[in-house]
Amino acid sequence: MEWTQEGEVFSPGSLGDLDSARASRPWVLEERDGTLRMWYSGHDGTTGRIIEAVQPVGSKWEHVGVAVEPGLVGDTDEFGVESPCVVRVPGGYLMAYGGSDGEHTRVHMAISADGHRWTGHGTVMQRGEEDALAATHPCLLVTGERWWLFYSGYDGANEGRHGAVLAAVSDSGASWDRLGPVLDTNAGELAASHPCVLEVCRKLYMFYASDDGEHVGIALASSSEGAGWERRGGVFGPDDNGHHDLAVHTPCAVRLKNGALHMWYAARPVGDTELSYRICAATFPGNWPA
Repeated sequence: MEWTQEGEVFSPGSLGDLDSARASRPWVLEERDGTLRMWYSGHDGTTGRIIEAVQPVGSKWEHVGVAVEPGLVGDTDEFGVESPCVVRVPGGYLMAYGGSDGEHTRVHMAISADGHRWTGHGTVMQRGEEDALAATHPCLLVTGERWWLFYSGYDGANEGRHGAVLAAVSDSGASWDRLGPVLDTNAGELAASHPCVLEVCRKLYMFYASDDGEHVGIALASSSEGAGWERRGGVFGPDDNGHHDLAVHTPCAVRLKNGALHMWYAARPVGDTELSYRICAATFPGNWPA
């Protein structure tokens, strides 16, 4: 799959900005009028927040403000929030995101009528063996048959770096049944994480981050039913197609109303020692894989 880079969307902000340390894990929706809305992880070096941005048709991206702040003292997300995923639901929007209590990170939910002001509804599931250390980077997918929740699960192995894509299903989004790992690591891979799943012609396609311990790139898998996945190989890595980065990950792939396939993702520049991720974009000009 040959992708065309569009360059940076958001770099880390200036000193004092809420994303001054890093900007990563973008999630994008296209509204009916063609406006693009993005929610992403912004970190100022101390606290992680979820920030909203918008791109009206024919205009550049611009910040809107903070969408979700960390919770209050005693809340399960009081130490920071990250990795939003937003879907439309009757009456507004539903967001899944990662929230930390200072010891563990878990998937949380929030609802909003307008996508600006959010009301948190707490954690989604209890921890299991596969996500004993952390559960984050969620991807919500509502199909004609059920709701899917894909997310990164970290069990604490390999000094906490081993990650797999886990899944849960629901009839309505109110309660979830765990399926466990649906895409685990293969030979030579340390982590498979940061899933973004699309449904195209009744088939599911997952873009995810593949970490071999030294390099992180974006890969693709496909599935006919959601529980079993076939790896389709790398989409692009840090040194592919003109990239000059240490890592590229957290993909958000969107098929726009005109049929074009766009991707927003986080990249870490060569020479960076501060995890100063910035958000970049790419387009896929070719035919969708069969």
